[in-house]
Amino acid sequence: MRLQVLRSKALLLALGLFTLAVPAMAAELHAYVGAGLRPPIDALIAAFEKDSGIAVRAEYGGSGQLLARFDETGTGDLFIPGTTFYTDKLKERGAVADLKVLVVHGPVLAVTPGKAGVIQSFADLAKPGLRLGLGDPRAMALGRTAEEILDKSGQGEAIRKNVTVRAATVKQLALYLLDSNVDAAIIGASEIAQNPGALAVRSIPSDWYQAEYAPVAVLTTSRAPDAARRFADYLASAAGLAVFERFGFPAAPQDVTPGAPKP
Repeated sequence: MRLQVLRSKALLLALGLFTLAVPAMAAELHAYVGAGLRPPIDALIAAFEKDSGIAVRAEYGGSGQLLARFDETGTGDLFIPGTTFYTDKLKERGAVADLKVLVVHGPVLAVTPGKAGVIQSFADLAKPGLRLGLGDPRAMALGRTAEEILDKSGQGEAIRKNVTVRAATVKQLALYLLDSNVDAAIIGASEIAQNPGALAVRSIPSDWYQAEYAPVAVLTTSRAPDAARRFADYLASAAGLAVFERFGFPAAPQDVTPGAPKP
């Protein structure tokens, strides 16, 4: 009888330990991710989950929208925006436990095939009747970059008269172009790589804008900081950066320091 009681207690203890272990193994990381980074991040999450057994749930949106979402909820494990502008804001809030710069998020002027003959250069955007799409500078990184480009072009006032839509994410902006709802838009170079042959590309002088770098931040609110750091390390690894490269995001220069002014 005594042996049976001891066995029962041992079984209950084992079950208790197993119950405690399950939530830890089943813990799900919550990552805020800029919408323009979705294709490579989706691929990287799938590979990471397979290799590590750690689940990652990505919440996609404009980086500015995601920052507001984080401020509202005060929860989350990782923040992966299109530019360090937003992780700098998080650092000011004391919300960043660790930060790595990943890739270059550069702009291009993309033109629909039907307007490729009309828009030969950036200056042609000032022609009356053209429909230009830009990102909302309050919601997305490339929206702020586009405003900087227009100011540096010397024709900002004339070009802004042709802006017919402002999108919250670069994905929305690319769809407007692909559906011919606008004639041209300033989008990420990665969108061209992901839609080969679908759009014409016009150069933008490099001195008209500062390069944007997409980082990954481990948040101080993370409930699984070790797992979050493991995912961040995976994104920054040679294998992770190769996936970004495949989707049109070149690796950031090694001398880029998180939070430092861009060259």
